[in-house]
Amino acid sequence: MAGLGALRPGRRSRASMPRLLAVLLALALGVLFAAPARAVDYGHDVSWPQCPGGLPMPPEDTAFVVVGLTKGLAFTENPCLAGQFQWVLDRGVRAQAYAMATFPTAAQYDTYGDDGPWPASTRPDRLRNVGYAEGRAAFASLDKVGWRPERIWVDVEPRPQQPWPSSTEGERQENRYVISGLLAALADAGYPHGIYSYASGWEAITGSWQLPDVPVWSPAGRLDFASEASDLCVNRSFSGGTVHIAQWTDGTYDYDMTCIGVYQAHVATIGWQPSVSDGATAGTTGRSLPMEALRLSVAGDRLSGDILWRGHVQDIGWQPWTTSASPIGTTGLGLRLEAFQLRLTGDLASKYSIRYRAHVQNVGWQPYGIDGATAGTVGQGLRVEAVTIELVPKVAPAFTAVYAAHVENLGWVANVSDGTVAGTTGRALRVEALRLKVSSTAYTGDIEWRGHVQSIGWQPWTSSANPIGTTGQGLRLEAFEIRLTGEMANHYSIHYRAHVQDLGWQSWVADGGTAGTSGMGKRIEAVQILLAPRTGG
Repeated sequence: MAGLGALRPGRRSRASMPRLLAVLLALALGVLFAAPARAVDYGHDVSWPQCPGGLPMPPEDTAFVVVGLTKGLAFTENPCLAGQFQWVLDRGVRAQAYAMATFPTAAQYDTYGDDGPWPASTRPDRLRNVGYAEGRAAFASLDKVGWRPERIWVDVEPRPQQPWPSSTEGERQENRYVISGLLAALADAGYPHGIYSYASGWEAITGSWQLPDVPVWSPAGRLDFASEASDLCVNRSFSGGTVHIAQWTDGTYDYDMTCIGVYQAHVATIGWQPSVSDGATAGTTGRSLPMEALRLSVAGDRLSGDILWRGHVQDIGWQPWTTSASPIGTTGLGLRLEAFQLRLTGDLASKYSIRYRAHVQNVGWQPYGIDGATAGTVGQGLRVEAVTIELVPKVAPAFTAVYAAHVENLGWVANVSDGTVAGTTGRALRVEALRLKVSSTAYTGDIEWRGHVQSIGWQPWTSSANPIGTTGQGLRLEAFEIRLTGEMANHYSIHYRAHVQDLGWQSWVADGGTAGTSGMGKRIEAVQILLAPRTGG
């Protein structure tokens, strides 16, 4: 762990050294040997086929259940919903729900087409209203049993009893209107939601409609190989959304798994290996094969959040920071992955740390790193051959950047840290000021930074003692620059980027680079900031 290894107890008083060493030993042992705090959950889904006399309810040790609200079609009810919900309550397990989406019959079109938030003057809006009514019918079932599930999934599959028309693009567009209306009903009711489907069915019904911001519950059917379901967690989904739950069946039970902590390695001469989770080894040892790329999911927890990570690649160096939506490394180029840095963001980062290590050519297994430390080596030309990754109880960070944004109409929003978004996106609200503190358990130092402000231009350089930007003047922050000082500048880089009006997220910059724009009159709407070790290994 780079932060621990770099501590300099000699700078402390002699009287403080035993206590300091005890604290460091306890922290190090906690990182090395703590059991995973957040691993994959395994659950089941049930509906009317599990009514008494039908298929069995899940085993008693199931971790969560997804309960169907409908009986195969929209505007129907699972006749055993009350009993299945009571089963959930009696066992105290996590529970979500799902509801079928269905293309309307002529009678349903006439009944519900003019009863919704859209005007009934066009067929697209009438179809949206029907979808909205399908959502309200599902809510009525929930109200009868007094349940508000943590998420409702919309099940989109071919239904022979009431087929989706799908022979032309126009028909597939009409199907999308119905589904969008149902999703809107869930959103308006405040329910987190997602889509359940599979590639061929989704393509036939919607024309492979892309909904990258909508979570996915993805089925594998009967397993042809052991990792078939978990592989869905780290591969692109049918709709482009992040897979939160993967499903498979054995004909008696429908099994489900959350995707948090599932990862997959791409290895030279092998390609993408089967996915693994919870600290298992991805890659190879003893075969001298370079790892070339890595995928990782942290989806499926009730907490919001993601990862920020980057890889150091042969002949390329450090890649740009990215999220779990993108792998690190390369494929098809024959280039070895030499190092990587990884951290959690959002609410996940407030509760968990992410612990990882690399098996390196000529070195073997390195010590564990945690929350942004470098795994692997830089500048030595050595290949990463294998990795392990897992979420553990939250550990005090060895280095951190804590920051907050002052936002139009909102004022100072809550502090965030280490790559989590400060500010807003999609609301056209300007960031007016920023404040930032950096710290390290190993090194002294601070920041110097400055902001470019509407009608003012570049402000003077200042330290973390002062925010940049303005408050109370209604002026937008348009750009900013940050650099480290003191010992921290020798051992860390500070990375940051801005979400800018009309441009969206810009590329990451570091160590004095400019985030935002000047001379264009565009507001910054959100920022991300993090520290990263300069080298590793």
